[in-house]
Amino acid sequence: MMDAATIASAGNGIQKDGFEGDNIVAAQKRQQQLPQHPKELHFVNPFVHKLIWDDPIDKVKTAFLTVFLLPFRVILIVACLMTAWTLASIGLYGMSREELRTKPLSGWRRQLRVVTAQVMRLLFVFGSFNLIRTKGERASPRDAPVICVAPHTAFYDSICVILFGPSAVVAKYETASLPFFGKLIDYAQPIYVCREDPNSRQTTIKEIIERANSKEDWPQILIFPEGTCTNRTSLIQFKPGAFYPGVPIQPVLVRYPNRVDTVTWTWEGPDALQILWRTLTQFHTFCEIEFLPVYHPNEEEKRDPKLYARNVRNLMARELGIPISDYTFDDCKLMTFVKNIKMPYAASSADIDKLRKTLGLNKLNIEEQIVTDEAKFTEENSYLTLEKFAQRLNVPADDESTKKLFRIFVRPSRTDVIDFREYLLMSLFLITLYTPKSNFVRVLFHLYGDHGKVSRASCYDALKYLVKITPAEADAVFMAADSGNLGGISFDQFTKVLDKFPVISKKLKRNNDPNNLRLT
Repeated sequence: MMDAATIASAGNGIQKDGFEGDNIVAAQKRQQQLPQHPKELHFVNPFVHKLIWDDPIDKVKTAFLTVFLLPFRVILIVACLMTAWTLASIGLYGMSREELRTKPLSGWRRQLRVVTAQVMRLLFVFGSFNLIRTKGERASPRDAPVICVAPHTAFYDSICVILFGPSAVVAKYETASLPFFGKLIDYAQPIYVCREDPNSRQTTIKEIIERANSKEDWPQILIFPEGTCTNRTSLIQFKPGAFYPGVPIQPVLVRYPNRVDTVTWTWEGPDALQILWRTLTQFHTFCEIEFLPVYHPNEEEKRDPKLYARNVRNLMARELGIPISDYTFDDCKLMTFVKNIKMPYAASSADIDKLRKTLGLNKLNIEEQIVTDEAKFTEENSYLTLEKFAQRLNVPADDESTKKLFRIFVRPSRTDVIDFREYLLMSLFLITLYTPKSNFVRVLFHLYGDHGKVSRASCYDALKYLVKITPAEADAVFMAADSGNLGGISFDQFTKVLDKFPVISKKLKRNNDPNNLRLT
């Protein structure tokens, strides 16, 4: 097994700080010092990253290196990738997927995997990660079968997989079919997750438990417990999968202390190509990896994986000097879903959801009653001040959560009022989440209609977010439903003609579910 010290001695550019990690007693003492209720950071979106580029000198440098350095780096990176892929293909030759899943590699295959990892480390050197500082001591697989790495920032975090063994990651099943990288991931003997399989979560947990408690010489399991990339302003909630085995875990912190943050890849921000370009045109990208002492769970934590996950997250957040956050991977899925269906305020959708819950609005769903009772929303009755907004929702105007919720919908052109229809659209969407899409369309007939009847123009507004439909198609549905040519149709009239439009009918029967992004 290749550990961090082995890679360092091989001259791969890893620098150690030169002091010993804490022992178990010190680790337990550190646990006792951990605050029981660490400060939480609410409503600062950890999935948004702005890569500001306003330094003219940096622009000139980037342009120069794009011409004179980037081409050579790309050639060397491709050469390393091809070499590593070839070695992985040799190492996997003659092995079935079942063998990879049920027994650890041994003999020459295992030794060749060490060489493959060294080639991949060289790839990162050519990618500007020349020197990586490490702090603390990496535990052996026997002392810590699982490694938890946070914060999870970008695809560059994959360097941890290379440096730590290589370690076995928990990966989506689809990654196995990726060109080049699929073979490399396979060679690390990952635990695959198949999201189409309804039993996938339980299967994955079972496999983590089996490997973590196995007496065979499996590589350490490396998990990014946040489950998605963040901007490092806080630690979002940890998924409990790594903590189900109840075995000791080594927390590992990753930092990128660069003047310009070119590595962070989040839900909203620079795309992968821009991140690659900006990083590959840096002379050097700093990366620091800190191994914390092994965390030994107590009996209560062994019985409660979620408690175990929370306590490890609290420890890591304190060591990083950042707060914890109540955001989750599901919040990222929600924002992605809202963005995919082209609804407004996608980046704020998770905040809106949390603020509604904080104010107790999710228990009453008062917004649905408001749109049902209101005859028609117009320019005159839709623009509300903070006080009127709070009054309509029956929440205190001086509550900080009310103010935050109001500010989300404030436009730069007019900061004293918001368009209440925009808030209602988002709240009705959240109310009808995880139910058939037709429920959302039904309430939109009231939001955009007059006494629940939509006009030809507003029919498209009521359908466009959850059904991929053109204005012409919406017109066809409207005309079919408006048999009396009265200029308005109710939701009941709309549903009665859906048998003539099977594609739309089928979509409306599907659940409005962020977990089914491919069905939007």
